Amino acid sequence: MGPRAIQDKPIAPDPIEAMILKEGLRIKDVLPCGDIDLLAIVLNSGDVLQACLSDFERLKRASDAQLKKWRLIGGGMGGHWEGMDEDLSLRGFIRDRVQQETLWRMTGRMFGMTIKSR
Repeated sequence: MGPRAIQDKPIAPDPIEAMILKEGLRIKDVLPCGDIDLLAIVLNSGDVLQACLSDFERLKRASDAQLKKWRLIGGGMGGHWEGMDEDLSLRGFIRDRVQQETLWRMTGRMFGMTIKSR
C-alpha cells in the first residue's frame, strides 16, 4: 500500500507500518498467561513484546482455555480470539511498546533515575 493522499497532498505512510514491512516482522506465537496478567508476543525476529492481559477488556475476562484458543491472522500481522471476537495487531503491540518505553524514559529523567534499555 503506497502513501495516501488528501486533496492531492501525499501523506507519509505510518512509520510503524513502514518498519514492520521493511523488517518483515510477523507474529510467530502468542503466549497468554492469565495468572500473571501477561500476554507475550513472540516475533519472527526473536524479539518478544509484552502486554498486560488486563489492558484488553475481553481478554482480561477470559478463562485460560479461551485465551489459548487464538490464531494468527493477516499472515502474522495480528492475532484473533474467535470465541471472544477479539483481534489484536502487531502494529498496536509495537505502538504500545514504544509509548511505554518513552514514558519510562521520561519518568526516569523527571525523578533523576537512569533507565537503561537493552
